[in-house]
Amino acid sequence: MGLSAGGLASGLDVAGMTQQLVAAERAPKEQRIKEQQQKLEVQLSGYGQIKSAVSGLEEMVKKFAEDKVFAGQSATSSESGFVGVEASADAQNGSYNIEVIALAKSHKVMSNNSFDSDPKAELGSGTLDITIDGKTLSLDINKEKSSLKDIVNAINNAEDNPGVTATVINDDKGAKIVFSSSETGKDQQISINASKMTGELAKLSFDPANPTANAEMVQMQAGEDAQIRIDNHTVISSSSNKIENAIEGVTLDLKKLTDTDDVKHVTIDITDNTKDAKSSLEGFIEAYNGLIDTANNLSKYDVEKKTSGPLNGDSLTRSITSQMRNLMNKTIEVDGQSYSLSDLGITTDRYGKVEIDDEKFDEALKDNFKAFNAFFHTEDDGFLDQAEGIFKSFTSSTDGVLTNKEKTIKEQQTRLEDDMTSLNERMKAYEERTYQQFTAMDAAIGKMNNQLNTMMSLMVF
Repeated sequence: MGLSAGGLASGLDVAGMTQQLVAAERAPKEQRIKEQQQKLEVQLSGYGQIKSAVSGLEEMVKKFAEDKVFAGQSATSSESGFVGVEASADAQNGSYNIEVIALAKSHKVMSNNSFDSDPKAELGSGTLDITIDGKTLSLDINKEKSSLKDIVNAINNAEDNPGVTATVINDDKGAKIVFSSSETGKDQQISINASKMTGELAKLSFDPANPTANAEMVQMQAGEDAQIRIDNHTVISSSSNKIENAIEGVTLDLKKLTDTDDVKHVTIDITDNTKDAKSSLEGFIEAYNGLIDTANNLSKYDVEKKTSGPLNGDSLTRSITSQMRNLMNKTIEVDGQSYSLSDLGITTDRYGKVEIDDEKFDEALKDNFKAFNAFFHTEDDGFLDQAEGIFKSFTSSTDGVLTNKEKTIKEQQTRLEDDMTSLNERMKAYEERTYQQFTAMDAAIGKMNNQLNTMMSLMVF
């Protein structure tokens, strides 16, 4: 409450005395609440840092698993300008010679004579049928909407377009319409039936089985399949220039024919992707060491300064690091043989941090890549699934230990905020009572002083 001037009757500092008593009453209670709030804030920050480090490691492990790092294969092309290559985890190690005999092409047909290019021109009416690979688009053309622009838009915007694109080309003689199949391959032949059309549009008929039958239309490019020869023996055809699984798990991207003076064939090599495996594992180790550093810093005790971290002696932090250390030293059985990270040259020092012996690591990857694939990726029992299980037990949004700990601290913070609000209300009431008491005392003293003064005046002779 706002204190008004008091003590006019007695000369007492009523407002000052009230404020001093309220401050004395409030101070220990307020300090206790603020100390508890500060302690919880520091703890929450500490757990937040631990959870962030664990979550970062968890995300790395998930990506590790999704990318199938130790199941990955590396594919290289001796002439990537002729044949590009990608390999999946299903690919097997090997080397292959690829000859590109033919590239896949889309079918293209063009009107032989020019049309009026005026967007308001009326070129005919009726039904125009365009067929590709057994699928037919039937367009009903109105005379008022029969310009080349109208025809092109109607074809390209049709919901049931079977895979044809129409374009207008303007040359020295005028405008011509070009029909192109959207996909490559010999099965993507364009057939056009304009027999039900009138006017100039009736000239658009084209039969791919007899491409010269209608002199009004010319075949610019035949639809063709790609062809490759593998190791000078096996010939494979494809409607696309991207050929998948001709070699299991391998995608070939054909770009140029190889029958040239300089390039007769392209060599494709499939090998274990040890480079990405090492890079991913190094990233995991860095994140793991970051977790250990964070845990150590938050739980350490400085003997000289006699100060401790916010999570010093915390059992939850010890549990996280203990479980991870156990996992890092755990053996996992693969095909009857036990493996551990130490077999990869990965060891734990006395501070709990992990270090890697590059020479031993590279040699182990070279000799036992498939075994370590199983070590990391085996469902449930593999290193990655076990690590993810540990992380989830701490970070799960529903029942993770760290999540629940943060929730508990926040609930305690809410209660302390309520305690502070309650304290403020009590102190306000206490201030009002105290002020009223001092005011009453001031009035009583003033009355007594008046009475004393009156008596003294009567006693004067």
